[in-house]
Amino acid sequence: MTYPTSRFTPGTAAVVVVDVQNDFCDPAGACAQRGSDVAGAVAMVPRLERFLDAARAAGVLVVFIQTTHDATTNSPAWLARRGDPVPGAPTPVATCATGTWGAEFYRVAPQPGEPVVVKHRYSAFAGTNLDVVLRSAGVDSLLLTGVSTNVCVESTLRDGLFAEYRVTLVEDCAASFEAEAHAATVANVEQYFGVVATSEEIGATWSALSRAA
Repeated sequence: MTYPTSRFTPGTAAVVVVDVQNDFCDPAGACAQRGSDVAGAVAMVPRLERFLDAARAAGVLVVFIQTTHDATTNSPAWLARRGDPVPGAPTPVATCATGTWGAEFYRVAPQPGEPVVVKHRYSAFAGTNLDVVLRSAGVDSLLLTGVSTNVCVESTLRDGLFAEYRVTLVEDCAASFEAEAHAATVANVEQYFGVVATSEEIGATWSALSRAA
């Protein structure tokens, strides 16, 4: 890709921060308790923090996505997504239960005026007002970050494309529990769904646009 590119332009681009929450990222969170390796997420967050600082300095909208789950959103189909529940089986560790520490953001947080979109499924477009928030802000390009690369980030990226947004995966500001899963999404996005770029490449574009202004 030739840089700078219009898909990163402040005013029409938005950084979407997906599920950077305690239960997904913190070593004391639910995913780590279930045996998932959160080291990739922990290592990624400092890069994300720097990227968000650069985005805000460039005037790029930052939108936070927050997953919550409770009895009002846990449909039978959702609870059975990995197979029908087995009677008498141990209750799984709850993930991002509404109102709990696990659902709170991990080391990053929205600044005043930055939208927070609450979701209950993998895609941030599923049953939410994300599309309205983005279009109301004049956004046509999404820069996807967060966790997990191969689940909620990829689901949101795909739905963003299908909703007619230009989509970019910020490769070094996303993380999975397995390196292989992260790499598979990177390859999938590059081949079928959008652009893969690093935070440094995008930041350099913002700097170039600022100098040219």
